[in-house]
Amino acid sequence: MKALGRGSVASLIEAVLGFGRIGLAVALLVAVGVTLAVPFMMDPRMTVSVPVSFSMDAPASVSVGRTEFGFEIPDEKEVEQRKAKGRIERVEGALRVPTSSRLFIVANALVLIVIIAFALYVVGQLRDVFRTLSAGRPFVPENAVRIQRVAYAVIGGELVRSMIVFAENYYAMTHVTIPGLQFDAWPRVNMMPIAYALIILVIAEVFRVGTRLDEDQSLTI
Repeated sequence: MKALGRGSVASLIEAVLGFGRIGLAVALLVAVGVTLAVPFMMDPRMTVSVPVSFSMDAPASVSVGRTEFGFEIPDEKEVEQRKAKGRIERVEGALRVPTSSRLFIVANALVLIVIIAFALYVVGQLRDVFRTLSAGRPFVPENAVRIQRVAYAVIGGELVRSMIVFAENYYAMTHVTIPGLQFDAWPRVNMMPIAYALIILVIAEVFRVGTRLDEDQSLTI
């Protein structure tokens, strides 16, 4: 299967991105509709899933008694061996919070709207790029700008994601209490998406140079 042109890999990806764009647009309309309806609900009781990070209080490893009765007194060496096998110190996951607070529900709905709108923008830019690839015209002036926008969107999206996760973690830390768990909140930025964005910026520059060379070649002919 060829890479560019009609019936190529590029045209297949363009079609997938087109369907994805439609799905995201529908999801955005639904999210906006639900958000606008929340203030008018009589009892807006919902379960909201928020990202959390927490540490666990490990139980004491020393017990008393006799072995034949099902419990024992481990010595210091045995305790160290147990610790060497590993232990859980910090866990990341999602916490389902039942709530009827309109403010909390709307705030999370707005976060969801921002995420969907961001994804819709990125998918739209990529679809426009692959549309030119499926048409056999990769070096058009707009492609370098589109790819550059995608790179900046990835960087901005990662920074926004870290702020959103920090806000959700802080909410769990200050409003949720579970015995044995200690919630924490830190603004953690994942450097891998930023590294990918820098690579995308290099690709954008390659497209810019390729477009310039293609235009020079056309003028020469």
